Amino acid sequence: MDLTNPVPVPGDLQLAPGHATIVTVLRCRAASHPEKRAFTFLASGEEETASLTYGELDTGARNVAAKLASLGLQGKNVLMFYPPGLDFIVAFYGCLYAGTVPATAYPPRKNRSVHRIHTIAADCGATAILTTETIARSMERNFSEDPLLACLPWHATDTWNISDPSAATPEEPGFEALAFLQYTSGSTGDPKGVMVSHRNIMYNLRSLQLIFSITPEDVAVHWVPQFHDLGLIFGILETVFSGSLSVLIPPFIFIANPFFLLQAISRYKATLSGQPDFAFNHCVDKIDEDHRGQLDLSSLRVMYSGAEPIRKSTLDRFFYTFSPVGLKAEALIPAYGMAESTLILVGAKERGPVFYLPVSSTALGKNLVVPVPGGDNDSDVQWIASNGKPTMDTSILIADPETGEIMQPGKIGEIWAKGSTITQGYFGKPELTEKVFRATPAGMQTPEWLRTGDLGFLYREELFITGRLKDLVIIHGRNFYPQDIEEVVEASHESIRKTCSAAFSIENRGSERLAIVVELRRTIFPHDTAKILESIVSAVSREFEIQPQRIALLKTGSVIKTSSGKIMRGANRDALLAGSFEVIADRVFDEPEKVGIEFEGGTGANLEQFLVAWVSLRLNKGMPVDAANSLPAYGLDSLRAVELTEETKNIFGFEWPPYLFFDEISISRLAQEGLKLMEER
Repeated sequence: MDLTNPVPVPGDLQLAPGHATIVTVLRCRAASHPEKRAFTFLASGEEETASLTYGELDTGARNVAAKLASLGLQGKNVLMFYPPGLDFIVAFYGCLYAGTVPATAYPPRKNRSVHRIHTIAADCGATAILTTETIARSMERNFSEDPLLACLPWHATDTWNISDPSAATPEEPGFEALAFLQYTSGSTGDPKGVMVSHRNIMYNLRSLQLIFSITPEDVAVHWVPQFHDLGLIFGILETVFSGSLSVLIPPFIFIANPFFLLQAISRYKATLSGQPDFAFNHCVDKIDEDHRGQLDLSSLRVMYSGAEPIRKSTLDRFFYTFSPVGLKAEALIPAYGMAESTLILVGAKERGPVFYLPVSSTALGKNLVVPVPGGDNDSDVQWIASNGKPTMDTSILIADPETGEIMQPGKIGEIWAKGSTITQGYFGKPELTEKVFRATPAGMQTPEWLRTGDLGFLYREELFITGRLKDLVIIHGRNFYPQDIEEVVEASHESIRKTCSAAFSIENRGSERLAIVVELRRTIFPHDTAKILESIVSAVSREFEIQPQRIALLKTGSVIKTSSGKIMRGANRDALLAGSFEVIADRVFDEPEKVGIEFEGGTGANLEQFLVAWVSLRLNKGMPVDAANSLPAYGLDSLRAVELTEETKNIFGFEWPPYLFFDEISISRLAQEGLKLMEER
C-alpha cells in the first residue's frame, strides 16, 4: 500500500476522493455484500447472542435515521446511553445517517449522582436521550430530580421497528460536517466535547487501515467500551471502513475473566485485537496455566497497546507468558493517539518485534536523550518504545512547551501534531480550542498545531513518548482529571483544608496508580486520622470507582504550590516519593495476593461471613473488617467490584446489581440485600 496516498477511502472500494464519508462506505458495503457479517456479540464472553450483517446494519441505520427525522432531531445534539451490545451500533450509525450529532457516555449507575451527565447535557445542548428500554426505565427516575435532565425526552431505540427494508436512503452528510462529540473527562468535573468531523473519521480510519494493513478478510476481537474513543473508532467505525468482522465482548466480562478475550481470538482465528497496558498484565495475572494450554494465538497479526503508557516490562511479560501458545513477538504493536486526534496519531506498524531504545535515565531527568549501547548491562537505563511514524497528512514536531521553539534532535519537549485527523476543537469552548488546537511554533506563521500535553522525542523520525506535561491520571485505561479527585477529597471530611490537596499518578509494580497528599487544618488538628483516611478512601472509591495506592496526610502548609497558589502536582509527587514530606498519617494499598476463599454450600447463612472475609483478603491486607462499614470505606474499585460479582456468582449462584457496591450501605446491609436476591432466583 502507498502510505503517502492522501485519499481517505478504503483500499478495496472505488469512492470519490475527498467526499465519501463512513455513511457512503456502509451503504456501499451493504449493497455489495449485504449478507456478510460485520459484528458478532458475545454477551457472556462465549455464546453468540446477536450479530449484524452489513445489510442489516444499513437497514437498521436508515430506519433509525428516519425515526430521528420524524422526531425533529436532524442537526440536533443527543446523548447516547447504551449497555454493551449491537443496539448502540445501529443507533450510532443511524445518527450519522440522519445528521444527528451523538454524544456518547456510559449510563450513570442507579442511585448515583448525575452531575457529570448534567454537565455534558448542558455543555452540548442535548435535546434528547437515546437508549434502550431497560436503561430508560431504570434511570428516568434519577434524571427526574435534575431540572435540566428532567426536560429531555427519552427514546428507546430497541423498541423501534428497524427491520423494514423500505426506509428512505438518507442524504450524504457533508465531508466537513460535525459527526459526533467525544467527551474526554473520565470523572465528574468539566468534561470537554471533542468535535469529530466526517473528514476526521475518514482520515483516521484510513490511517488505522494503513498502519495495521487491515483488509476485509480480517477478524478483530474487542472488549474496550464502545463509548470510549478506542472502542468506538477501532471497534465499530474501522470495522465498516475496512469491511472486516468484529467480535465484541462486554468490558465487565473481560475484567471478570480475561480468558474469554483470548479464547475468542483462538475460536474465531482473529487477526486483530488490542487494549491498554493494564489489560496485558490482567491477562497474565488471571489466566492460569491450564487455561493457557487451551489457547491458540497463532492467527493474531496485531495486538496493539494503546490508551496508556507503553511499558517494556508489560509487553515482555505478556509475550513470554503466551508465546508458548502461538503469540508472535511482531504482533505486539505500540500505538499513540487521543480523542483530540480522533484516535490514532502514530502506530509502530508491522515490521518485527517492538523497537525499544535504551536511554540514560539520568539524562531523561534533564530532558535529554542519550542512547545507551548495550543497555541490558547498564543500571542507568530506561527502555522506551517506538510508536512509529505518522501516516497520511499527519505531521509531528517536538516543541518547547513554554516558548514554542522547535526542539533539536536529542531533546525532549511537548508533542505537537497537525493534519486532517486533528479534530475541530472543543464544543462551545472557543478560547480553550484556540489554546490547544491552534498553537503556532516559534518562527512559523501557521496556527494549526494541536498541543497534545504529552512529552516525547523523535529519533530516526520515529516518535517516542516519555511522559505527560498535563496532569491527567490514567488508571485502567480511564482518564481522570486530578482537580476532580481533589474536589471530592476536600469535601470528604471537615479536617481537610480546601485547595490544599494534590492528586497524581505514581508507578507501582509496572502499573499507574493514584496517590493523594492532603493538608489538614491546623485549628482542629489533631483529629482521628484513621477516620479522615477512611472518609477519603470511601469518597474516592464511591465517586470514581478507583482505589488510591497511597494517601498521605500532611501538616498545614506542606503541599507545594506556585507563588500564585496553583498546585504543583509534579513537585508534590517528587516530594512524596523522595520522603521529603512530614507525613502525619498515611494509608497504602498494595495489590493483594490472589488467595482463594472457600465456603461450603454457598448458603445465605454465611453470605456476610464471605463478604467480610473477601474484603479482608482483597482490600484490607488480611486485617479485620467491620461489617458496619461500607465497601467503599475499604477502597473498592471497579475491577474488584467485578471480581466480587464473579466470586459471589460462583459460590452463591446470584449476581449483584453493580450499583449496590458503591452505595453508602454497610457490609451487613449488603448481605441482607444479597439474601433477597438469592430468594428471588
